[in-house]
Amino acid sequence: MESMERIVASNLRHLRAFQMVVKLQNVRKAAEAVCLTQPAVTQAIAKLEAQVRVPLFERRSVGTYATSAGGILGARISSMFAQIDDALMEAGTQLGTLGSMADRITHSQIRALSAISGADIEDVRKSAAISKASLHRAVRELERMTGLALIRQDASGTSATETGAAFARKLKRALSEIELAVSEIASTADGDNARLRVGAMPLTGSLIVAPVLNDLMQAFPNAHVEVQTAGRKALTDALRRGQIDIIVGLLCEPAEADPLVREPLVSLPYVVVSRPSHPLANKPNIRLSDFDDYSWVVPNQNTVRRDAFDQFSKSLVMPPKVDVQASSTSTISLLVSASDRLGLMTRLEFENEKRNGAIVAIPYGPIEPMHWLGITRRPDWTPNTVQRSFIDLVHRKAARIARADKKSRIARTFESEASILPRA
Repeated sequence: MESMERIVASNLRHLRAFQMVVKLQNVRKAAEAVCLTQPAVTQAIAKLEAQVRVPLFERRSVGTYATSAGGILGARISSMFAQIDDALMEAGTQLGTLGSMADRITHSQIRALSAISGADIEDVRKSAAISKASLHRAVRELERMTGLALIRQDASGTSATETGAAFARKLKRALSEIELAVSEIASTADGDNARLRVGAMPLTGSLIVAPVLNDLMQAFPNAHVEVQTAGRKALTDALRRGQIDIIVGLLCEPAEADPLVREPLVSLPYVVVSRPSHPLANKPNIRLSDFDDYSWVVPNQNTVRRDAFDQFSKSLVMPPKVDVQASSTSTISLLVSASDRLGLMTRLEFENEKRNGAIVAIPYGPIEPMHWLGITRRPDWTPNTVQRSFIDLVHRKAARIARADKKSRIARTFESEASILPRA
């Protein structure tokens, strides 16, 4: 089965023709709708079928009907054109020209704009064996067609304008729908070899994503899975660029114009952690002033946990004493277990780190704000079979975590009440 690069190597009108055949169930009517000849549309369909190596239509005397694979490709093509139209409109193109303009954009134009906006032009030119003049010419043609200022020349050379860089990202993401179609058709034809690219924030990779993937691979042993572990910003940027499909991790408050969809699955209350012999570990009725005498291991800047600590510290009587910054929960555990320092973890992180008995949760709380573990995805993302199964398994895992945390909190409540009862 051929790659997305080959399928969209020419202009996009043939893909539009395919989309119209799926919709109208008639080659002649589709050809008229896209201003192509009927033989040209028939040839385009034959070429697509040769590239994906499966039948895309059933030809009958009363019409031409999409097969299962044809339906998959048709849906992805529709999503691609919808995203291209959105990209054109957001860049400032006139609404009435969107449809015909999207059909005339070529893959070489998108590739050239992407090269100029996202990489060193000389490296791209050498690796792709494309001349600098060819790249410039392709983008200038795209500028004339769209009426947009996409690149500029200055003393340092050629670079993309802000509009050009954003336009390139959205176009590349739109074209990734064809790659998803190829993957999904392959999974239908070959059994289960569809692609899944997961962004996992630290800890969620080991506690949630890894066990979920074990279950997923049992159901889809030939699936192609990539896991990228990084911080929130890096993963969010990769998601926006279409380099990953979904993020599993702590959710953050979205910016006002942020279109990403965030689905909370399980709440993650924070706890203060210490070594078991810490003076506060078994102290009843802890007050905020009790924390004044101790130093803290605080999370690094620009992390969800640091946001929570900064909010918590505002309620302290005295500004917290900070001598170490660390985001690794294992590092926090080592630092607090060997000193009177205090640390802040989510309940889930604490449950994972407390196994060796080196740390305990100080009986104080609840600590606000409470964050949520969840899924982040693009609003225009349509998951394939493997991706849908992964999401379902993540939901189930999150539900089990929520049930276990509820039982743990009930047990701790009874233990706390028992500790203050008078002894006989």
